[in-house]
Amino acid sequence: MTLLSIFIVVLLERVVKVEEQFHYRHYFNWYQQKFADNFKATDNMSAELFVVVWLALPVLLLSLLLSLLGDGLLALIINCFVLFLCYGCPQHRSCYRQYLEAACRSDQQACFEYSLQLGQQLTEESKSESLGQTLVWINFRHYFSVIFWFVVLGAPGALLYVFARNLAKLSAQQQELAWIKDASERLLAILVWLPVRISGFAILFVGHFSKALPVWLAGVGQLGLSARSYLANIAKAAEDVHSPEDDHLTEPCVMLKLAKRAFLFQLSVIAVLTLSGVI
Repeated sequence: MTLLSIFIVVLLERVVKVEEQFHYRHYFNWYQQKFADNFKATDNMSAELFVVVWLALPVLLLSLLLSLLGDGLLALIINCFVLFLCYGCPQHRSCYRQYLEAACRSDQQACFEYSLQLGQQLTEESKSESLGQTLVWINFRHYFSVIFWFVVLGAPGALLYVFARNLAKLSAQQQELAWIKDASERLLAILVWLPVRISGFAILFVGHFSKALPVWLAGVGQLGLSARSYLANIAKAAEDVHSPEDDHLTEPCVMLKLAKRAFLFQLSVIAVLTLSGVI
């Protein structure tokens, strides 16, 4: 059922235009508002306990529902629906298309603005991260990590990951949630620690193995290493990109192709392990 659900959702995501009600943000925002209205933090509650309770409620309810449904057709539909909600990033895809259109007409200012919307960490004076590296990170956060936790814990695992990811993002943006920022970011770091190393290995496997392997090995056992910088450095080592400074198309396109190859490789491994009975 896990493998079938993954392939159904991957195919649907490519051919179906995702509406707001079919994306997890719609339900996350509703739940966050209901939780805020009905559950108030107290001085005696730690940030860690608040985060655990906040995430446990929807995850446990979904687990209970799936346990009651068993392994029938209805359970398959629920699994596919939840995974479809959690999988992908329609807003980023739309922004990237706009970036490509701006790059084709050589609109550097528009390219810069769309890069910021995509989450690239840069300034006009200096760049700390290329757009291609940003796209690799986006691909990891919104595609492989979701699939990984779906394989490990089923639909509740995918829900846990995307809610934890969005809670960490929300706590960094809203002042009233700043007190749980460190706790939510620590939990997210735990959730991505293993997936980012698996994804990094897949990248070096489909890229320049000998160049990327030392980078992967250097950070594979480090607990406090930033997952984003770790994956970005592996991707940079795994793919040689040579383009003029005013070329805004080559580097992101090449790096995105690298991320897609790595993702297809990971799906292939999951399929082989599932069919062979390992997972």
